[in-house]
This record gives sequence, structure tokens and C-alpha cells, in this order.
Amino acid sequence: MEISGLYGGIREDVEQILIVQFGDSTIIKHDKIEIPLSIKKDIQSIAKQKFFRDELNVWTISNADTISHYAIIDNSLGKSMPITFLVVFTTNGEIKYAQIVKYREPYGGEISSLSWTSQFMGMSNESEFKMGKGIDGISGATISTHSVTKGIHKLSLLFPYIKKQLK
Repeated sequence: MEISGLYGGIREDVEQILIVQFGDSTIIKHDKIEIPLSIKKDIQSIAKQKFFRDELNVWTISNADTISHYAIIDNSLGKSMPITFLVVFTTNGEIKYAQIVKYREPYGGEISSLSWTSQFMGMSNESEFKMGKGIDGISGATISTHSVTKGIHKLSLLFPYIKKQLK
């Protein structure tokens, strides 16, 4: 299995998460999508957060020959280390599922709880991604919660572009 760009088993971790979420019979196809500079700059300006890389790892999730979801991983910077997170979108751009894949900070690991990441379910690029306004913070993980919230917002803004690239 080719894992260039996703070292340390993160690709395998993401694919395992997707199999658990969608079942063994689901077809999961991995792609890397380059983000054009103009789109990147616009989204970074709106979300108030930079992309970690010029490309993202994206999975198309299908049942038989019908695409049902898209999954994207990205990183956002915690206090000092990157936080790798996964966002699964429906075909119409709503967030179905979000999960922290790798948390590297010594404190604030509560951000990895599904009770926190489930707050993003149903949100889209038209939602307000603001701490204290629909998104609850976590005491002791203030930087991480703000960073991941901005990161998920960033991916929701990028989703329409990604969907076009994978058609």
C-alpha cells in the first residue's frame, strides 16, 4: 500500500475509521488534491488559518457505483504541534462526521472526544464556525479548540472545489 505523504500510519488510521463508519462493503478511493493558490488565499483569508500543505488527502466513499461521502484530512496547529483531523462530508457539503486522528500536544486531549467533534455535524460552508456561538470550548484546550474549529471551517469552504475535482 502506497503511503507517501501520510507517514506514521495516518492513512491506514483514516481508512480504518472510514470502514468502521461506513462498513466493509464500502468502496474507499484515495486521491491527493492540489489547492490552487488563488483558492487557497481566499479560503485562508475567510477562515483566518493557513493550510499546512499545498495539497490535501481526500477519500471518495461509494456504495456500488454511487458516491455517498467525501472525507478530507488536514492539520491545524495546536499550541506547538500539529493536530491531524478528519472531516467527512455528504455529497451536498454537510458535515456528517469529524474526528481527531492524531493529537500530539501534552495537554488538551479532551478535544479528541466524539462529544466535542460531534458539534460540527450538519454544518456546511454557510455555517458560523465560532467558539461560543454553536461551538463549545474545552477548558484547558482553548488553543486547540479554536484551531480545529478554524480548520474544519477551512475544509467546509474548500469542499465545493474538491467535489468538482473528483467528479
